[in-house]
Amino acid sequence: MYSRDYRGRTVDFEASGGLVNSSLVMQDQQTDTYWSIMEGKAISGELEGERLKELPVGEKIQWRHWKGKYPETRALSIDGREDAPDAYRAYFRDEDGFRGQAAEDERLSTKAPIFAFHHGGAAFAAEHRTLVGGKPFQLGDETFVLLYRSNHSSMFRSTLAFVSSAGFTLDDGSWVEKGTGARLDPTAGTFGAAVRLGGFDTFWYNFSLNNPNATLLE
Repeated sequence: MYSRDYRGRTVDFEASGGLVNSSLVMQDQQTDTYWSIMEGKAISGELEGERLKELPVGEKIQWRHWKGKYPETRALSIDGREDAPDAYRAYFRDEDGFRGQAAEDERLSTKAPIFAFHHGGAAFAAEHRTLVGGKPFQLGDETFVLLYRSNHSSMFRSTLAFVSSAGFTLDDGSWVEKGTGARLDPTAGTFGAAVRLGGFDTFWYNFSLNNPNATLLE
């Protein structure tokens, strides 16, 4: 999810109908600028070069789990059906990317599920399977991130991601933010006052083709 406020104005995003390396490009109605969600910035138009401001509040979740948490949810639908055919089933089962596209960066397989984010103008990614149970990384002298996925997380669930200037430590089986002593609650997805890190879960080919200099956290 991204902020709509740039250079003193509020813009309205919409799908542009275009793709770059199989990834969605948005367009804003006010300036006709085109925004690449995988690059995290405007790639053409009046606001070209402006970076997208991520709001770490989105949640990737399957409909059955969402409805279990919020049974009164009303869904926007063209025909009112909840049992519509899964148009993406073949795509998720295929080892190739959209229309046969493949990753050029061979550090991971084309459809390897990853958590990706931008920080300090640089791109980072971590493979889902390395994040089970939680994994801390140090990005700089005073920047630490914790990425967490449970043993039972499907690829359709969001990675929990937090950033700290003090770091994280594992204590008695749970993750603790060193600065505040807060403990991660994986079920609720909360970590006391620890700051959420913006980012998203996707496939390696989507992110690496648009961010060829991405750092793979291992």
